[in-house]
Amino acid sequence: MREEFKSIAEWILKRALELGADEAEVSLTVSTSRLVKSEGVYPKALSRASSDVWIRVAKGKRVAITTASTLERDALASTVEKAVQLARVSEEDPHWNGLPDPEKPAHSWVGFDEGIVSLEAGWLLDQVRSLISEVPKRYRDVKVTASGGTLAYGYSYVANTRGLSAEQRGTYMSMSLSTKATHSGNEGTGFAFLESRSLVLDFDNLIDRACKMALDSAMGEKLGSTISGNVAFKPLPLGELLEYLLVPAFNAMNVLEGLSPLRDKTGQKVFGKLTLVDDGSLPGGLETALFDAEGVPRRKTVLVEDGVVKGFLHNTYTARRMGVKSTGNATKARGSYAVSRSNMIIQGGELSDEELIENAQVVVDGTLLSVHTVNYVTGNFSVVATNPYLVKNGELKPLKPVSVAGNIYQSAETLEFSRKIINTYTGFYLPLTLAGKITVTG
Repeated sequence: MREEFKSIAEWILKRALELGADEAEVSLTVSTSRLVKSEGVYPKALSRASSDVWIRVAKGKRVAITTASTLERDALASTVEKAVQLARVSEEDPHWNGLPDPEKPAHSWVGFDEGIVSLEAGWLLDQVRSLISEVPKRYRDVKVTASGGTLAYGYSYVANTRGLSAEQRGTYMSMSLSTKATHSGNEGTGFAFLESRSLVLDFDNLIDRACKMALDSAMGEKLGSTISGNVAFKPLPLGELLEYLLVPAFNAMNVLEGLSPLRDKTGQKVFGKLTLVDDGSLPGGLETALFDAEGVPRRKTVLVEDGVVKGFLHNTYTARRMGVKSTGNATKARGSYAVSRSNMIIQGGELSDEELIENAQVVVDGTLLSVHTVNYVTGNFSVVATNPYLVKNGELKPLKPVSVAGNIYQSAETLEFSRKIINTYTGFYLPLTLAGKITVTG
């Protein structure tokens, strides 16, 4: 496969230059996945293979991108011709400063597990069936509403006319379980999932979390009041909030467009005790890779250190506009090259989970509804927590869903973090986090 991809890439780059491009880049990806999804307790299997080709060319400061879903040469010839034609008529981008230069990888960890590659859909079907059958054995008041799993592997190759040549392979697996419970005539729902770059064979924690969440949800009582004060966010809902509220503020494109509230805060203490790192080199990390979508090495980037803003996430375009080095965070999105996080990590603090919860009035778990409506420009958020708990006399009392509102920048100085870092299975690695100045209603 390597030699085939290299041959195709060299041919495309040569052809682009022959057609008049000043620079050219090609990205080739092939992937195979086996999926199982259940409708209730009836799992169904799907196998899928795909090819993805992106060609980016520049003519002066005019840039165009074309894509294809085949490796067939006649189709690719048409795709590269179209790219050069589009570049000739595109608007000039005064900030375009060329494609990335070649660099050696910044780390050596490769997320590839032969165990995932070797397994067939039948194995995955057996695992999903086992999840479904195991739930009523352990929790008689809980039933499965949906379950599923994925096994996937792929290979990608990026090359450009500056001499960049980067290849990598990867594997991925996931399992998920959704549940419904009944208690004293009330119903509640729960869910749990895991995602990994290597093969996972133990799903006991997955079952327990989904079932206990559903049972707690069914036993939840209405808060019946408004509470203003300290709220402890479990790692999963905290990651959801950060994804929409804080990650965009560190996107260098948003900084350049004046949309980030952090655009003029570099070197300033904004976030209290927070230390936040984007680490695309984390061994075992869900988003770890040797290279980003442009073939630039993934690396570790400190965004906030002890509350002080240190930098932003870049691809080649944003980095050259701001006169810095790319952080290796390029991604393909909606026909263009954008900026995205890799593995996002918050450094743990000094308190245990129990000590931190003692200082909270409400604990937020489960998922956050309407989280996509938060305002990263102002830092304001108002979301619905599906599985909250009231802290009462040192115990956690399940609540019905509540509204949780605040402003991340107003709460920043109050942030406290537990010692233990949890893998959320979403690319966030986070501690239980206490935030003050939060309003909870329900």
